[in-house]
Amino acid sequence: MSGTLSEREQGRVETLQIVVRDETPFLPKVAFTLITLASMGGATFTGLGLGLDWLQIAARWLTLWSLALAGGFLTWRVCYLREREAEADQAAVDALNATALQRADQVGHWVAPIVWIGAGGALAVPQLDSQPVLKAALIAGSVVLSGVLIVGVRRGAVAIFGALVVVALLVGWAYTDAGAGWPGLVRLLHLTAFTLWLGGALWNIAVAMPAGRQHPVVDAVLAGANQLDRFRWVVRFALPTIIVTGLVMAWGYRGLPASWWITFPGVLIPLKVLAIVALVVVFITCPLFRHCSPVQGVCNLDDLDEK
Repeated sequence: MSGTLSEREQGRVETLQIVVRDETPFLPKVAFTLITLASMGGATFTGLGLGLDWLQIAARWLTLWSLALAGGFLTWRVCYLREREAEADQAAVDALNATALQRADQVGHWVAPIVWIGAGGALAVPQLDSQPVLKAALIAGSVVLSGVLIVGVRRGAVAIFGALVVVALLVGWAYTDAGAGWPGLVRLLHLTAFTLWLGGALWNIAVAMPAGRQHPVVDAVLAGANQLDRFRWVVRFALPTIIVTGLVMAWGYRGLPASWWITFPGVLIPLKVLAIVALVVVFITCPLFRHCSPVQGVCNLDDLDEK
């Protein structure tokens, strides 16, 4: 999808009435649910491998899930939302962004307590008992991140600081899970790709869609479409990264008998792969069925031309 309109196309759509559907598209919610379930399966398998009990596994998963929510969310704020959009009226862009940032602050207030509770995940991982400094840093990082979300993401400097805190936390958790060297790098890439997708999906569902509904004008549609397209490009890289890094991490189990792969916990690996395959299908079909947004043109600017 192109993020700009030619002069002829711009003139053609300036007077259009944008259609806004009453129902909220469900495919993005399906994708959000699938990647959450996939993360639960992966966290359970990894946690059992680390010798954790079920309560410890749940605490550790909540930590990583909350960091992903906040991290991808902040990435949209910092990287996809722009103060200016080419060929879009500045007043319309300002109005859309103001609504989006107000909504983002509200959503951030919902995510903040999840991140704060997730700070306790470091206390549930025995491997960190021998590394008190790292444990304290992971706990403190989540507490600081929850504070950033409480303050709000309206100011870019605050959002950038929060995003950097997430980066540091992901590095710390990747090291905790896989150590240094290439295993830690693979783990970091896996967590990063998961973060960019999950938190970005949260912004699209909870911020971009509601804000777009309130501004059904062509210039706002153009701005919203550009933001969504930036997220799509990231997902195009995040999806194969999740798949490849997941396969690399599972490579050590390739010699186990077939019976292991169809019984617990081995079955969690193929189940997670199936969830990722389902995500691929959703990612492909979402724009085909115009389920990226309830606002006409955000999924595909060509829909404006069809009017």
